Amino acid sequence: MVDKWLVDCIDDDLPNIALMDLSFNTRGLLKYMHLCQAQSQGQASVAKELDKEYAIMEKELRKTIDAQDYVSTTADIWSANNKGFLGVTVHWIDADTLKRKKAAIACRRCRGRHTYDAIATELEDIFSQYGLTNDKVTACVTDNGSNFVKAFKEHQQRQVESDEEEDEVDGDGEADFTDLHSVLAAAKDDNARDGLCVLPPHHRCAAHTLNLIANNEVDKWLSSNVESRAVYRSATAKCSALWMKASRSTVASEFLEEVSGRKSIVPTVTRWNSYVDGYSRITEMPLTDINNICTQFQMKCMNDREYQFLKEYCSIMKPFTVALDILQGEDTCFYGTLQPTLEVLMGKVLAMKTSLSAMTTGLPEVTVGAIKTRFAAIIDSKEALLAAVSLPKFKLR
Repeated sequence: MVDKWLVDCIDDDLPNIALMDLSFNTRGLLKYMHLCQAQSQGQASVAKELDKEYAIMEKELRKTIDAQDYVSTTADIWSANNKGFLGVTVHWIDADTLKRKKAAIACRRCRGRHTYDAIATELEDIFSQYGLTNDKVTACVTDNGSNFVKAFKEHQQRQVESDEEEDEVDGDGEADFTDLHSVLAAAKDDNARDGLCVLPPHHRCAAHTLNLIANNEVDKWLSSNVESRAVYRSATAKCSALWMKASRSTVASEFLEEVSGRKSIVPTVTRWNSYVDGYSRITEMPLTDINNICTQFQMKCMNDREYQFLKEYCSIMKPFTVALDILQGEDTCFYGTLQPTLEVLMGKVLAMKTSLSAMTTGLPEVTVGAIKTRFAAIIDSKEALLAAVSLPKFKLR
């Protein structure tokens, strides 16, 4: 019974502990685990029970996936503690509830270099393990990493054009003959080069692409434009100094919260929209309050030009943060959401160009140009348009 309880705790993320009359703290948990270990039959017994439960769960997942006509997948590679990992998830629409379901089908070590051919081999092995053929998988979504992009580019299913017309005969009545040995040899060489590895269609993550636009094209323009270059660097540097001071000192954090009346936002490197949220939180305060904080922290004060630049920058990039929140939705974001979101985003950004100063007057055109370039295939895609008009949340006009 104790072994079964331990397995249930591991399978269900320790939900049964909440049912016990225990104080949920580290000391109480360790004490109870030692008691269970004394009554358990041993580590081998628990491991055996875990393997059994995993086999049952995997069997049920295979059965569920087999019942679906179409699924989509995602894949990602990351490193932790000097070890590489490859994760794959599968998503489908439940036929009864019409809600999206998801499951993780792989989280395995990715040894060696993360080259495109190694990624392709691992993905094909995972897909074949769960019977995910190219006819069933509508697309696999990844980030914009060059290894992922090349893996799908080099291992896409090649479309062979079939000639339905009859072979024509020469004017002299003689037919053309082809050397069968050379045709078979060429086909063998193609299969050897491709490694018989064929992957489903590839889509780049829209949220990651928007992050790249904000971090690359927008940052490059602001850093190179004569009117914005100096003020962009000085304004963002002073904001970074405020965040660093607040993150390293509890006294500074409390003072900043007291003056602003709201908790400060310290951005994270991996989330670009957190920077816009941080700039917006600072510009919500009057300039006099910001300079009082800078004086208290013994920092350089912010001038009117820098304050105005931050306000304009936040107003231009605010639609970006809204679009990112939509496209990063866990349960409500579908493929049909992408094209309308991009159209609304470009429209709102262009609508601001008439109310900007010389510091940011060209930024809306640069931003929309980058969106059209990176999302050219999506904007002109008939499949994306069909997905949008098929989504009930959008009205046809």
